[in-house]
Amino acid sequence: MEYPIEVPLKRPVEVDGKTIDKLSFDEPDLATSIAVEEAQSPALQTATLLAGMAGVDRSVMLKVKESDFREIGKLVLRPYQAHVAAQQGSDAGNDQPAK
Repeated sequence: MEYPIEVPLKRPVEVDGKTIDKLSFDEPDLATSIAVEEAQSPALQTATLLAGMAGVDRSVMLKVKESDFREIGKLVLRPYQAHVAAQQGSDAGNDQPAK
């Protein structure tokens, strides 16, 4: 997976008088991973993950329109989840003692 992934927003988001018309996603850091674990629902976990990857407050992600969210899902979230699943699969068995 190549980072950063820039996603232009078809429907820009207004936050604190600032217009956000694109988001740039990078690999999540440890703080983001912890925040995702602490989020109370799957929807908030997703918003927290994407906000952390984009380096924005979660409130920004919660304002993203559904059509833009679907595009982010296609370009960022699904490839990221596939990458994590592949890594977990390749890590399986690495804890086995050598014979």
